[in-house]
Amino acid sequence: MPNSSVNNVLPGSTDVLIVGAAPVGLALACALRSLGVETVVIDRLSEPLVHTRAAAMQARTLESLATIGVDQELIARGKPTPTLTVRDGKHRLWTTPYAQLDTPYPYILVVPQPTTEAVLAERFAEMGGTVFRDHTLVNMWDQYPGMVATVASKSGELRAIEARYVIGCDGMHSTVRQRMGIAWEGTERPQSFALTEVVMDWHGPDEGIVFFFSPEGLLVVAPLTGENRYRIVALESDSTPPQDLAGIQRLLETRGPADAGAVVHTIERTSKWRVGLRLAETFGETGPVFLAGDAAHVYSPVGGQGMNTGIQDSINLAWKLAAVIDGSASPKLLETYTAERRPVADGLVTMTAQMTDISSILHPERLALRNHIFAAVGGLPEFPSWWARRLAQLEVDYGGGDPEGPQPTVGHRMPPRHGMAQGLAWSLMVPPDADVVAVKEATGQIKTPITVGTADLPHAVLVRPDGYVAMTAPAEDAASLPGRLPGWLQDPRAAQRQK
Repeated sequence: MPNSSVNNVLPGSTDVLIVGAAPVGLALACALRSLGVETVVIDRLSEPLVHTRAAAMQARTLESLATIGVDQELIARGKPTPTLTVRDGKHRLWTTPYAQLDTPYPYILVVPQPTTEAVLAERFAEMGGTVFRDHTLVNMWDQYPGMVATVASKSGELRAIEARYVIGCDGMHSTVRQRMGIAWEGTERPQSFALTEVVMDWHGPDEGIVFFFSPEGLLVVAPLTGENRYRIVALESDSTPPQDLAGIQRLLETRGPADAGAVVHTIERTSKWRVGLRLAETFGETGPVFLAGDAAHVYSPVGGQGMNTGIQDSINLAWKLAAVIDGSASPKLLETYTAERRPVADGLVTMTAQMTDISSILHPERLALRNHIFAAVGGLPEFPSWWARRLAQLEVDYGGGDPEGPQPTVGHRMPPRHGMAQGLAWSLMVPPDADVVAVKEATGQIKTPITVGTADLPHAVLVRPDGYVAMTAPAEDAASLPGRLPGWLQDPRAAQRQK
């Protein structure tokens, strides 16, 4: 890998130590480096894992990854899929219309996790970053104002790293979380997901990603890049052994449409893991330790939410850390990380648990009732569009505004528009009738750079680097927003209460 290092010497100090170099840790590293923050990344593995779990990149995640310049490369290596269809054999229950979404990415991007990791690693290397592989976090302790971490190399050599912040991106068995004594709440389910990438002939429905709810169990078929390559996901009991070629063939014949004519030629990758539903008690407060991704939350892969949520954790945290480190924000800004991201993860734990339970119904009468309800709900004009926004994570918001007032409001996502800042930077979008000259003069009076643009909006919106609205003002008061930003960065909750 271009960003791995064996010969480079592990630094003795850094602004941020990131433990874990899977997609969440690498996204955080790229974001921090783009903001000029000194970063050290360690990972206990010699090489990235080749098996794949996450393969669905949602629209909101692509919007987030655009801020670090990797969205187009991921799209080039993945397969944009504008529909997700739910079926009962030959009968279509509903189709999720991603093409209607207000986003530059109106689709699910099917891209295997190793590819996502490779693209992020290449980007980090382009930025001059190094991943120190074969390095394991052994212990850490407080040393004001940060932490000291003890790291062991593959040879057993121990080194100490002084870090202002330590971020645990080291998975569900996180050493960082365990060393901090953060409670790991939740349960495991008696089901497992088998994930297999195959080359096969497939003459089933050409409807993007297809969920088959059959009496034999859930089956998902998703097209991958490359000729006749597909990803197959099956919900199974824990006792089911790994599927061989004949077993995958049986799954397709018994759970998919009988007339699909599926013929599996080769198995490229296969993996299996048990469904877990867990949530860390806290993701961190003001520091110096935070959790992101699977170290903070794990849930069922039904719906393709896990890695997406972790990457968005990273983008949410990165700009806040950078603002505190450069002195433009107080540590109180970091309190908003857990306050914003933990409820999102909590809601997804509940949602994916319900989706898993619904997907695993096998009793004939309950199954027939479920499919009848799905068909009825899928026929409602509002439901498919709402479900597409929910899965795409465009519905995520951090509250603080009037949901009945003019949109977008405080805490809500600002859909990307021409004229907004490139990268992780602030934007001030104003209506066409605002005094743009006065607004630009006001932005020049503060330390934090703000890009000013115009858009067809009911009011002016000050947009955070991660794409959410921080403050709003009527068009005639748009020039007041830059002057309010320094106070917001010192205490965003107090600034919101004063509004």
